[in-house]
Amino acid sequence: MYKIYSRKRFILKPHIRSRLPNMNKNELRKRKKIIKVLIIVLLTILICKMIFNYIDPIFEAMCEDRVKSVATIITNQQSTIIMNKYQYDELYSIEKDSEGKITVIKSNVVPVNNLISDLTENIQNEFNEIEKTKIKIPLGSLFGTYFLSGVGPNIPIKVSISGTLDTEVKNQFIAQGINQTLHRTYVEFVCNMKIMTPLKNYSKTITNQVVVAEHVILGEIPDTYYNLEGMNNGQDTLNVID
Repeated sequence: MYKIYSRKRFILKPHIRSRLPNMNKNELRKRKKIIKVLIIVLLTILICKMIFNYIDPIFEAMCEDRVKSVATIITNQQSTIIMNKYQYDELYSIEKDSEGKITVIKSNVVPVNNLISDLTENIQNEFNEIEKTKIKIPLGSLFGTYFLSGVGPNIPIKVSISGTLDTEVKNQFIAQGINQTLHRTYVEFVCNMKIMTPLKNYSKTITNQVVVAEHVILGEIPDTYYNLEGMNNGQDTLNVID
């Protein structure tokens, strides 16, 4: 007779077997919840990204307009205040010869440096004291269409503005009639402005020029005066002189 050998079966007890399906269901539920959360997070990020792409150019333009307005107002106001403290004769000295002809126009270094120092210090202090401001974006602008741009209630966004300043004094000589020259002194401000927002940080360079002094210099009246404006070439000029 032949004997058939077989291994003993591994049989789970009823109470253990009944627990496995429950554990699998719990795990599946947890995984489903995690997947749902991930999908919701990804969709939220994509939607926010799309909205930001729509409003970024609009918001950047509004921020640039705001800092340009702030920088221009501050530089003009402080220049007006400082200009009242200096006169042209304090900044420049005009030397003449024995016949009364102007030979040299010299800048007085100390007053000019004081002018630059006062302007830079006052304007920089104003930049440091700029308070947080709000920029309002119309709700319709979020849809990125021209038709809805500027439509709907405004969404206020707080922004912080800061800036640094570079100051340079420049001179300009402009002909005024036959025997007059206008000497103009102006200050060029280069304002490096930064706008910090919850969405993004922007940088903008604002250049502003303010006249601080000007003086008309009188000279001798020439014996001959040629108005060569409008001549096409050098040959026409020579023909007129001849």
